[in-house]
Amino acid sequence: MLEVGREEARLVERAKIVLACLEGQRNDAVGREFGVRANTVGLWRKRFAATGLAGLRDRARPGKTPKYGSDLRLRVLRQLELPPPKGLASWDGASLGAALGASGDAVWRLLRREGGQLRRRRSWCVSTTHNLRLI
Repeated sequence: MLEVGREEARLVERAKIVLACLEGQRNDAVGREFGVRANTVGLWRKRFAATGLAGLRDRARPGKTPKYGSDLRLRVLRQLELPPPKGLASWDGASLGAALGASGDAVWRLLRREGGQLRRRRSWCVSTTHNLRLI
């Protein structure tokens, strides 16, 4: 069941379009009422008739194909084990990307997603003298 205020606005609008159609209104009249074209009304009417409320949701879209494969993460980790290029004290995004044949931006996006940082090293020191008393 759709509840106004709890669903996406476009989903609610699509449901209202279908309800108007179920009241017997023509596609062109419903389209004028909701500010959409008559063929858009027909689309939502057909999808609702075929699959019910699920037909009013957006269909999955393929999106842009990834330029770099899922192995980029492993390649970055392996490359970080190697010494940086001559003249650099540590790896940076651009040099890492160049070494992997990827863009520096892709490397930085991957590092942000994984929570990795190139310059900061986290370490800690455990004190063995914390139980000593001063005399």
